[in-house]
Amino acid sequence: MRLLNNHSIIERPGQDELLSIRNDLMTVYREIDGAGVHAVSSGGAEHGGAEEGSAELFPLRYARATPRRFPRRRVPGSSRTVLDHAQAPLLVIPDGPGMASVLPYDVLRRSLASRGVDVLMMEHRGVGLSRLDSTGADLPMASMQVRSVLGDLLAVMDHARVQKATVYGVGYGAYLAQGLAALHPDRVHSLVLDSPLTGVDDEKAGQRALRAMYWDGEDPATATTAAVLRRLVEDGVVDGHRAGTIVLAVHEYGGPDAVRDLADLLAIDRGQLTWNSIRQVLAQSWLESTPYVRELDLVAPIAHTELGSGHDADGDPMDTLALFGEQSRAVPRFSGEPLDMHDLSTRITAPTLVITGGRNLIYPPSTARSLAQRIPGASLLELPGTGHSVLDSHSQVAQVAARWSVAGAAHLLPERADELAALPATPVNQVLQRGLQLAMTAERLSPWRLRFESARARREEAHADPMARRSRRVRLD
Repeated sequence: MRLLNNHSIIERPGQDELLSIRNDLMTVYREIDGAGVHAVSSGGAEHGGAEEGSAELFPLRYARATPRRFPRRRVPGSSRTVLDHAQAPLLVIPDGPGMASVLPYDVLRRSLASRGVDVLMMEHRGVGLSRLDSTGADLPMASMQVRSVLGDLLAVMDHARVQKATVYGVGYGAYLAQGLAALHPDRVHSLVLDSPLTGVDDEKAGQRALRAMYWDGEDPATATTAAVLRRLVEDGVVDGHRAGTIVLAVHEYGGPDAVRDLADLLAIDRGQLTWNSIRQVLAQSWLESTPYVRELDLVAPIAHTELGSGHDADGDPMDTLALFGEQSRAVPRFSGEPLDMHDLSTRITAPTLVITGGRNLIYPPSTARSLAQRIPGASLLELPGTGHSVLDSHSQVAQVAARWSVAGAAHLLPERADELAALPATPVNQVLQRGLQLAMTAERLSPWRLRFESARARREEAHADPMARRSRRVRLD
């Protein structure tokens, strides 16, 4: 089943132009069905051909940033240092399965390479530069399978002549990283699992965690906010079915304080512009993708049919999975996970660092804690005040974790959690946080709003007694 024609998001001429001006992009030709573990035919940055009569192939792309200088290490028993050429390359697997790797993480790769790290990033099949087959048509959705993607990762390592790598995975990327480390332990030097996905139940755990905070009020710090949100839903000010995804987005970028401020604004008949703006962004058709950045359509079978994204959407108030549930209708229903990651994680032997944000409500800290307990010898780094995907929200922290893991010292990082959490957010996250604050401030202080509210208050006071006016002011305060 194809949801878009092959020219609606990405065209071959655009890919060719990018490949012609980039010298950091490599190509591995893979079987479209992904059954093989190794590349059938491979080429460098230029387009390579397939042998006549071979299986149908597609060009799988990956980027590599190699350091101009290598780090130095101290010679044991001496004050002398030497260049360290022996450290393992770093394979970064971003979240997904619909996220691109090549263009969005250019700066990250260059930054790590400038610090002596050899970095590889594979474009997920069905996304960006790995979206089209050798004829320029979209890959078939039937070829989107988790096991095929694991084969893609091995093919990239083989083509790059990397026997062992430190693997840094985020969310879905961490799911793949676990599978790679468990099924191919000889290929993984060490492991960093950032905001990890561990199975189909993780989304439901996030759904429960958000409801506990912002609907049931189980957390004393958010009990008042939960009461306000319940009243807003009961009064029909906001749609309870849609509220979960909006509250989750506000929480992710602004934390509990931002959710409280927005709820308070809505309670005094303000904040609708901010609320509706977020709702409209989230409610955009899921087929409206950003080429080379976020493309969700072809990889839908991985997200929904194999990994069960949206499977637990229930339509109750504060349902954080409502949008994913709607997206899942375009593909066959969840059929069961292809891998038992809870069992496989117990077989991981590589030194592992599990990272979780203290306010992550997508895959909550309890998920990361359970995973760290299952992996023998794993270390857990909990970062207070951060949300999902440290790689995307706090790049400096991610780079420290990656470099220390490459050097075999990641187990020391949990002792420095507060110091790491104090590092600044990425510029994009800072802009989003500031934009949310400014939007709410504008609605709170807008002169037009103030004049409107003042006039309405005067009209009400003309028809109310003094006790009524006093009770209204108390409620507003």
